[in-house]
Amino acid sequence: MTVEPQPLELSPIVAPGTPWADADRGVLAGLGDIPDDAVVGLVDASMDSTTQRSHVVVDPGCDIALDELVVTAQRLADGSALHHYGVVVEVTGRIEGAELASDTARLAAATLPGERYRRAEVQWLRTVPERFLPPLSGASVWRAAGVHRDRALFLDRMDAGERLPLGLDLSGAPVYVAFSFINGDKGGHVSISGKSGVATKTSYALFLLYLLFETRYGAQVRGPGAAGDRAVVFSVKGEDLLHLDRPNTAFFADTDQAREAQVGWARLGLPEVGPFRHVRVYAPRSEEDERGTRVANVRTRDRRTVTIYGWTPWEFVRAGLLDYVFDDLDTGQLSFVEQVVRLQLLRYTYPLDGDSEGRVVLAEPAAVGEQVPMSWERARRRTRRPQPGSAGVVVEDFAGLVEFVADKVLDGPGFDPAWTGGVMPGTAQAFVRRLWGAEPRLRPLIAAGLTAVDRGAAISVVDVHALHEDAQRFVVGAVLASVWRDHESSAAAGKTWVLLDELNKYAPRQGRSPIKHLLVDIAGRGRSLGVLLLGAQQNPSGVDPNITGNAALHVVGQIRAQEAAELGFLPAEMRARAQLVAPGTMITSQPLIPAPISVRFPFPPYATRAAEVAADPARRAEARQLLEDM
Repeated sequence: MTVEPQPLELSPIVAPGTPWADADRGVLAGLGDIPDDAVVGLVDASMDSTTQRSHVVVDPGCDIALDELVVTAQRLADGSALHHYGVVVEVTGRIEGAELASDTARLAAATLPGERYRRAEVQWLRTVPERFLPPLSGASVWRAAGVHRDRALFLDRMDAGERLPLGLDLSGAPVYVAFSFINGDKGGHVSISGKSGVATKTSYALFLLYLLFETRYGAQVRGPGAAGDRAVVFSVKGEDLLHLDRPNTAFFADTDQAREAQVGWARLGLPEVGPFRHVRVYAPRSEEDERGTRVANVRTRDRRTVTIYGWTPWEFVRAGLLDYVFDDLDTGQLSFVEQVVRLQLLRYTYPLDGDSEGRVVLAEPAAVGEQVPMSWERARRRTRRPQPGSAGVVVEDFAGLVEFVADKVLDGPGFDPAWTGGVMPGTAQAFVRRLWGAEPRLRPLIAAGLTAVDRGAAISVVDVHALHEDAQRFVVGAVLASVWRDHESSAAAGKTWVLLDELNKYAPRQGRSPIKHLLVDIAGRGRSLGVLLLGAQQNPSGVDPNITGNAALHVVGQIRAQEAAELGFLPAEMRARAQLVAPGTMITSQPLIPAPISVRFPFPPYATRAAEVAADPARRAEARQLLEDM
């Protein structure tokens, strides 16, 4: 049976009898949520509008600036309203009719016809409801205010209890991030890039910490377990961060800057602010004086209010901190020797009988009737009976450890091949040379009687600025390793936030080191274990991308031109702006909002420099009395 082909019937674009026309898309009467504010422009009909970007011809009586939020609407074929929400990313202006540069003067003198116009380029953030359609050419455009601003910034997608301010937009209203994207629930970590010294990296990280630990926002978003949360702040540049618990005199002064800052905090809903309240400052010891007392190596703060930190020989060996003494061993034979020495130190180390300050006795296990496994974890779990000093070599500082290791590793009376793993003598000598070089740099940090950073306060400020770079890396690695162990073993009561500047120094893009491996591990697994990184860097191109790439919230202040290309999450015009933004202005990129949003954060009420600390009247009187008595 042959089937005759039927002619194809095409449906008309507009069905017969349907009064719909495309012009009806602009008829908004009777639709809900249409703004009743003044129209600020029209979607430019001379240029294509897409689902991503459009141009808006700005009304001559309005001023539309960068970063302003706008909304437009159209009627869909089913009679419902579709709202488009966007942010202004560029504004241009010209005089229509000008073809040559010389026409400008004639147009200005009105001897040549022409008309000025300004055009704003808008990046669309979302549509409500979610329909991927372009905005209507010629449609009215309004500033996004009220419910429309909330939609533009996705506040309707954030639970009220998880909103954390990122700062204020150009209108002075707060911009929020969903806390679940930076606390580990849906995402974690914050990456902050910018030049040094222009109120960018550390200043903004401290602003976030202040919101988390000192405001109602922090108490709300951190929830019931907030009491167990901790923050570790590494002070890597001078003693500026040692004064966070002191009021900032510039904030409370009778100046325009102070009043502007106070208004800014009030607009964030925080009219009453002050310094951080729960801070403990840690600093390394200075050289011991003649009486053997230990004093903190600080100059701008009363040393009696500073906790001296360090590690005893017992803690150094048991925690395997030899791993963080070097950053140039990489892989190969030197790294192998370090692993062998680290294990042998653990096997040989016993508490000194009758000592409570962390001194150890280094003795061969067989000589004291012990059998210690050749496995790190099994050897570490092995109970160690205190030994008398006569059982071996008593060690009370890092110099003693280095001397003992050198005796075992180098050719000589005490040489033991079990301490070298059979490597060539030249390799063993190279390892010992590095140990000798590290000894004077780590001398203030490893000795009997010192105590490690215990994170007893909500905010622990760990000062490393006066240490050699090798010692700085050791401290950062040792403290982070302690934090990581506590969270891996579920010993930590809450989350730990780590503020670390100069990430390019600790986790460079090239090369390998134990501290870099640890930071990469924190960036990859930290959010699931409750360790969140507030990382900052001047040169994002120099930081391992596994760290910056795992951050959910990216923040950029003023940055060098050569580094702008590294900020691939920013559109081209935003990368150009990042080179010019004023101090205190940050460009934020978060998962929920598909375009970067610029914010400003107010001047702090807590001191971020020694010069900002208010002088204590009692201390001033004491100083005057001392001068009079001289």
